[in-house]
Parts: sequence; C-alpha cells; structure tokens
Amino acid sequence: MATSSITHNFVISPEGSKRFAESLERAEKLASIPRPHFNGRILTDTSEILAFLAKNRPNGK
Repeated sequence: MATSSITHNFVISPEGSKRFAESLERAEKLASIPRPHFNGRILTDTSEILAFLAKNRPNGK
C-alpha cells in the first residue's frame, strides 16, 4: 500500500520531537493572542483604485 511506504521512511530523533513539541506550544500561545480588527475593503477595480489614490493624495497633487 502507498500509505505504508510513506510512514516507513520517518525517523524521529529525541531532539527533533522536542523541537516539534515546543513549536506546537508556541503556535498555541500565538493563536490565543487577540488580533486587532480593522475595517476596510479590498479595491480591485481600476477606477476605484484611482479614485482612492486621488482622494488621499497630499495637497491635491
């Protein structure tokens, strides 16, 4: 079977397993940090992009 050949070639060292476990713990901590929410929208239409840039250009130039 194809799945048995995939799992057959894995070699996990004690150091590698420790690093993997630490990485999972760090990822779990990062996932619990609240992320700020920003209001906005994605501009994809060329005319919308140009209008946005013209509106936000300093000194009207």
